[in-house]
Amino acid sequence: MTTPAPPDSPKSAGEAAEANPWAPPVPDQAADRGEAPGQAAAPAAAQAQATPPASGPVQGVPGVPYWPPYPMAAPQPRNGLGVAAMVLGIVGTVLSLTIILFWMSWIPALLAVIFGAVGLGYVRKGQATNKAMALSGVILGIAGLLVSVGTGAVVATRVHAVNEERRAEEKAARIRSEERVAKEKERVEEEQRRRAADEKARRLAIGQSYTYEDGLKVTLAAPEPYVPKETVFEAPKNATIIQLKVTVVNTGSQDISLYGSGLLFVKDAKGALVFELFDGSGRRTSLPGSLAPGKEATAQSAYALPNDAAAPFTVELDHGSGLQRKGVTWSGSPS
Repeated sequence: MTTPAPPDSPKSAGEAAEANPWAPPVPDQAADRGEAPGQAAAPAAAQAQATPPASGPVQGVPGVPYWPPYPMAAPQPRNGLGVAAMVLGIVGTVLSLTIILFWMSWIPALLAVIFGAVGLGYVRKGQATNKAMALSGVILGIAGLLVSVGTGAVVATRVHAVNEERRAEEKAARIRSEERVAKEKERVEEEQRRRAADEKARRLAIGQSYTYEDGLKVTLAAPEPYVPKETVFEAPKNATIIQLKVTVVNTGSQDISLYGSGLLFVKDAKGALVFELFDGSGRRTSLPGSLAPGKEATAQSAYALPNDAAAPFTVELDHGSGLQRKGVTWSGSPS
């Protein structure tokens, strides 16, 4: 079977007389031969039906081959923003519920609202199919923002309350400290006044008495002239020799220790220390080691005061380092 050439292809001299099976019959040729138009076209039409074109049927334009169009792939839905919105909304909501990370939740929550709104726009345009995910992202993002703001307000309120409590405690502590300092200062001043008063009270004139807190009462009697025996060791010359007598009484309800008490320090008017005279006469006495309630004891000793510094002289009764008693000082004239 031969395929006829297209009508517009060049023809040789031998082919010029052949009829083109693709072309319609020429009406005037059929009329010249005295044939009806249908009779001349019938063989050509039958031949055209018997030999179909290799390139397909003709669509509209005679003699032009037709190929059907290649099917185009459908566009993919733009669902990425909806998915991202839902994921960010979940992250923002979870972060907003934590006390430590709530301040970071507004970033994913805000992005979830933005991405979800854009994703819903794609859904309305028919470019996306995940409306539920985009809407969920918007809702979760808004919820995350609201919860984040609420959590921030709660935390800020609590922090403010804690700061106020701390400031109140610091103020109270400062006030207490100032009160303690004031009380301590007052106590020190009172102690100084008491010591000054006690020091003044322990400076007596000869013949006066002083009573300690434990009930021990001490008294220095007026000096008496003293004549030492010949056995005295190096009796001073140009001196006034006197005998001093100290009496102690226990006015309390318990025994009082006198261990170390009774030592007298005598100084002349110039402040020089005057030593005790020992003549072996047995007139010198000392205080006992303790004193029962209501009892008294006496200690006496002799001293030689220089005539040029005899008055006023001082006598200090010392109780030693083992007792918590301050010394008592008397001053006066030897006569």
